[in-house]
Amino acid sequence: MEFLTAIKAQIPDYAKDIRLNLDGTIARSSLEGNDAVGVALAAAFAAKCQPIVKAIREAGVLAPEELEGALTAAAIMGMNNTWYPYLEMADNAELRNEKAQLRMNGYATRGGVDQRRFEMYALAASIVGKCHFCVKSHAALLVDEHKMSTAQLRDVGRIAAVINAAAQVIAAEAA
Repeated sequence: MEFLTAIKAQIPDYAKDIRLNLDGTIARSSLEGNDAVGVALAAAFAAKCQPIVKAIREAGVLAPEELEGALTAAAIMGMNNTWYPYLEMADNAELRNEKAQLRMNGYATRGGVDQRRFEMYALAASIVGKCHFCVKSHAALLVDEHKMSTAQLRDVGRIAAVINAAAQVIAAEAA
């Protein structure tokens, strides 16, 4: 995975652990096929890290539908990771009973990927977005309907955590 070299080159020595964890979490994941890279892309999008998003997009590792699926999931989660915590923070039963009336057509098409991958991408974006409602929902669906193992759930979380940390380092160094 050559794109990891380009990302790691942007990580200074004070964040060496982050640099090392990029390989450990993405290149040696328990996830199937390109799932780890798609999860990393969704997390990078959620972390608003254009250099990582660009590196993954241009790597040629993901098929067009995998790119579309990861970006679609992350974009929708950008909205949901704000909406659902808002409902909780407002602590208003009447408001919680109102329909959101927010378009989420991307759920129907899933960006062209199967539901399992779309849910993984949504989970990664929600971990970065820190929406416990969305994390709980996507994780439960992955376990209950798609029989995802605890190790695989762990790896989605590890990838999201490391990508988020790399995004923070890259942003701080660019400032």
